[in-house]
Amino acid sequence: MDINKVKSEIRGPASLIMLPFDENLNLDLEGLKNNLQYTLDEGMSTGRGFWIVPCGTGEYLNITPEEHKSIVESAVEIGKGKITIVAGCAGINPNDVIDLVNQSEEAGAEYVMVPPPFYEALDEEAMCEWYRIIAESTNLGLVIYDQSWRVGLGTNLTLPVIDKLSNIDNVVSMKYGSPNIFNDTIVALEEFAPRFAFIDNSLGYLASVSHMHGATGWISGPSSWWPEFELGILDLLEDGKYKEADKEHARITPYMAKFHGEFWKASKYWHNAAIIKASMEYVGLTGGPVRPPFRELNKEEKNELFNIMSDMDVKKKN
Repeated sequence: MDINKVKSEIRGPASLIMLPFDENLNLDLEGLKNNLQYTLDEGMSTGRGFWIVPCGTGEYLNITPEEHKSIVESAVEIGKGKITIVAGCAGINPNDVIDLVNQSEEAGAEYVMVPPPFYEALDEEAMCEWYRIIAESTNLGLVIYDQSWRVGLGTNLTLPVIDKLSNIDNVVSMKYGSPNIFNDTIVALEEFAPRFAFIDNSLGYLASVSHMHGATGWISGPSSWWPEFELGILDLLEDGKYKEADKEHARITPYMAKFHGEFWKASKYWHNAAIIKASMEYVGLTGGPVRPPFRELNKEEKNELFNIMSDMDVKKKN
């Protein structure tokens, strides 16, 4: 595959697309389409952001294969030819993942993102074999999802694993890194940025440093409800204004503290989708509930979040 073309398409904020459900927890495809269209109306396009749909934060482990198909088809209907579409395909059985990959290709997705399997610990050989099997099943570009936060399960992309995966032609991108593996991130970028389109996975905290060392994009929850803000950061990064980009990202620190701060305190925990869906509701998009066993924010929790967003001058939908 032409890696320069890949880097031009997997570029900028990676918008984590939420799946809106109605009060009966049925998938709301019209709400999804409206949410997707909003990101385009606010300036996202190929080379200026891309969609990951469905995605882990967007509850892709809580949908059926049939729902997965309709989600990707809806994304293609709205975004084909306008923005890069990466379909998240997850599971524990490679055959099940391959089925999702194939139906995503048939629907018109350009890339697929595949995480490691869950439950059992992996060694490096098993990790590479997992991706070899899936890569051989498709002509699509494959985005590898490093999950270094699953400590002790062998789901992190070590440098030897990245090196081995570089020999698989259609492995083209890495969703990689987190604040706790800063050193490894820099080394990996210096060594492999020419070969892969790296997507920084630090929630924007290391986006400037990663971009400086060759990353092309970063994982972004806010781009699903505030594209203008994230595209402003992209412009600063592309202009080499890294100090200014860092300062701009710092504007959403109160929001990010809400996003994961309660988890750190171990007092409350919300699925990340609950925070993002509430944020979308504030803006005027379709959020909705989260499928069990997780829950949406209650009224008091939403009001706390909305006050934070108001103080940040978050733009609302016209």
